[in-house]
Amino acid sequence: MRQSARIGALLVAMAACGGEEAMSAAGAGGAPPGAGGAGGTSGAGGEAPGVPAYGRFGEPRTTFTLPAPAPEEGERPAIAFPDLAEAFPEVDWSALDRLYIPAGEYRSILLGGLPERSAERPLVITNLGGQVKVGGDAANHLFVLKGGEGWILTGRHDPVSKTGDAGFRGHAEGGFAHSQGTYGIFIDDAFSKEGLSGLAIGGGASDFELEVIEVARVEFAGVMAKTDDDGQATMRNVKVHDLYVHDVGSEGIYFGSTQAQPQHAFERLEVYDNRFLRTGTEALQVGQLGSDCEIHHNVLGPGAVRWRSAFDHYQDGNVQFGQRYGSSIFHHNVVIGTGDLFVEVFPTRVDQDPRSPGDTISFTDNYFADTSLSGVYTHAVDTGATIRFERNVFLGFHFNYGEVYPDTEEPVQVFGVGSNAPNPHILRDNRVDGPYPFIKWLFDSVTAEDNPNVEVPRVRFRDFMGAALDENYRRLEWWTDSATLSPDGRAVVYPKGAFVVHQGALYEALAESQGKQPDRHPDAWRALPPPADDVRLRAGSPHEGLGVRWPPP
Repeated sequence: MRQSARIGALLVAMAACGGEEAMSAAGAGGAPPGAGGAGGTSGAGGEAPGVPAYGRFGEPRTTFTLPAPAPEEGERPAIAFPDLAEAFPEVDWSALDRLYIPAGEYRSILLGGLPERSAERPLVITNLGGQVKVGGDAANHLFVLKGGEGWILTGRHDPVSKTGDAGFRGHAEGGFAHSQGTYGIFIDDAFSKEGLSGLAIGGGASDFELEVIEVARVEFAGVMAKTDDDGQATMRNVKVHDLYVHDVGSEGIYFGSTQAQPQHAFERLEVYDNRFLRTGTEALQVGQLGSDCEIHHNVLGPGAVRWRSAFDHYQDGNVQFGQRYGSSIFHHNVVIGTGDLFVEVFPTRVDQDPRSPGDTISFTDNYFADTSLSGVYTHAVDTGATIRFERNVFLGFHFNYGEVYPDTEEPVQVFGVGSNAPNPHILRDNRVDGPYPFIKWLFDSVTAEDNPNVEVPRVRFRDFMGAALDENYRRLEWWTDSATLSPDGRAVVYPKGAFVVHQGALYEALAESQGKQPDRHPDAWRALPPPADDVRLRAGSPHEGLGVRWPPP
């Protein structure tokens, strides 16, 4: 498949201007006639300069509100419509502008059989009359959406488009700091059950958008999108932006199946301006990628905070990136905190895929800080794609990986290439602040130029988790009484001054302890205030232009 003009032009432009090209973050799927853009400054009811214009989705002409479920004794009610068209035949699903979910606290929500709509007139699904809060009752699932095309799930407050609610604005009007619990759509399971993901999309869904949603305290992934075991269910034109996912037991975002083929690909996936913070395993796992996928301007981490006791061994990276065909790019992201690797690249060969000599996997203009082991590894699977790492910075090497995996040797390089990898690697203009060279072991497929060891300053966030952690995000770990992933299941002893996250709250150790659960032992642990989580970069911070942007472009 040919490389798209958009990605190709982006690569050329970034190479020409040092990677400072600003990318468009317009929402997916367009909007009805008369709709405003996703960016811009206030107008049509906006409140201040820099606030996005209201009216992004236009004024709705037709609406439908799901019936509020009856309360159930002893537990929250659930909304469950496996086939919306069958449940509500009176609704013209081909023309409906708004599907409203009535405000309330729900055990779970399932909306299946979503309609196939066009990009010019999407179905917008949103909360009505207050906040829609989901989770906390050990349900079999939390928020599930299945099927359809051309739909948007949003908690955005927009009085013109009549989405969201004025009392639950989240960060979408600039209120990033301490925005926990303020989103119109809020999924919070309070770790009520193992294995649950917060927001799950499948059933052949494609051409959808997720925005302005909060997910917290789910035991598995924050957001998951895949239709398992269906190689024809390609997810195209998916946009994920302005999400706030934090304090989850495993991945922040988990897109693409990891099962044996046949599995579907993604094409034109765009993930941008999201916060995926304090994730138990990877902050971002995207696999089965096809052409024209783009991950940019996110803050990812700290990742792998659960590295001593995750659901399986070696589930302790930050970014897992699996590319099958076409060209994709990962740029202008802030990646902080990892166990073994900042990035693990999986070129994935599926024989029927439309690969092209121009296929490229590009990681450009990113910031990587704080690791317990090393930096990057690309696996030696021949897909013909060129792998480019250019103008990235790496710092914060704190080798202690042997505390869980005792046979681990200290690394000798930051970037590792699978032995005799056939895919061409172009590694240029990367900077390392640490004890290891950028790359030591070279193969015929590798071109490495101008990747020096130099001092690299840290980014400065506006207001994250406090100064002590800002200097080393590997200091924060998921509390556990034992390292269940170590061969000997060794006890974990926390020294005075250690920082942990437990049940979604932060604690600092007042004294050395082992086996003392933080919420039950105030003699050993001091509860810290909730983190602000405003991870926009301060004005004048090093590496300006990376991470979450505000106001949006």
